[in-house]
Amino acid sequence: MRSIKAVVVGSLFIVIVGLLIQLAYVFLAVGYTSLAKSFPFLNDISVYFRYLIGIPVFFLVMFIGGYITADLAKQKALLHCLVVAFITIGIMMFSALDNMQLTITGIVISLLALTSTLAGGWYWQRDIK
Repeated sequence: MRSIKAVVVGSLFIVIVGLLIQLAYVFLAVGYTSLAKSFPFLNDISVYFRYLIGIPVFFLVMFIGGYITADLAKQKALLHCLVVAFITIGIMMFSALDNMQLTITGIVISLLALTSTLAGGWYWQRDIK
């Protein structure tokens, strides 16, 4: 029962916090777009925000989700983190790839998300000892 609870709570944390971050991004994007009308140079740098802010925050959420999963599982923490990573990456891919193809960037992001989740579990193991 503890294993199921760990996987469910870890997955729900990542999905819910990820959705809240996307909601915050929408609000920021709307404000940024209206600001870019007055300052056109902002249109040139808007792409960098996704890479400099959005992706590290996403990996941080995956890391924390792995840590929570490992903390709840107690045993075989990395296996539980691996399951959570596959579930959440699968959900992310399913929603993003509707009638689209997987790109190299998508594969790299998925592998880094998997690594971040496992790193959270590994960090929890290191904290315990």
